[in-house]
Amino acid sequence: MKKLNILILILSALTAVSGSALAMGGSIEQGKNFTNLNIEMGKSTSGLYAEGNWLKNTDDGTQTGGVGAGYNLEVGPVMLNAGAKAIYLGPKKGDNGVAFPIGGGVSVALTDSINVFGEGYVAPNGLNNSVKNYVEANGGVSWTPIKPVTLKVGYRHVSVDGKDGRPGHTLIDGAYVGGGVSF
Repeated sequence: MKKLNILILILSALTAVSGSALAMGGSIEQGKNFTNLNIEMGKSTSGLYAEGNWLKNTDDGTQTGGVGAGYNLEVGPVMLNAGAKAIYLGPKKGDNGVAFPIGGGVSVALTDSINVFGEGYVAPNGLNNSVKNYVEANGGVSWTPIKPVTLKVGYRHVSVDGKDGRPGHTLIDGAYVGGGVSF
């Protein structure tokens, strides 16, 4: 929590210096076997962004939580982003620890209210302490019927490759529906 506060303070200072405001928002996603809660600041506009999430597998109690930061670049109807995260891994397979995945994503505005999006992050062996490899991917379609509300459907996958004799396993895998607000 302390690191998140420091990250938000730094981003707020950079925003004040640049003279632009960062939009804030929150969302929830519900899949058959998982729930994801997400908060973000600046994710929908060009420039710096910060985000945090908590993801739980409701079948076996596996969970992850983390914070991330990155940079968005808007090119016409396309928003590209690149960033890094710090993720706590809490699987029930004995490989609790942290991972520092890097990655990015793309969002394409098909209309003023409909977007197609996808993102992926990976932390190979040198960027985590308890697993050989961490992978997450998310993609789908979002619809903003009225501002500030956004609804979305998509597919989310999170998995790890075990090390020190522990097996690789999938933490989250499946379709979801979700919604959120931004202001």
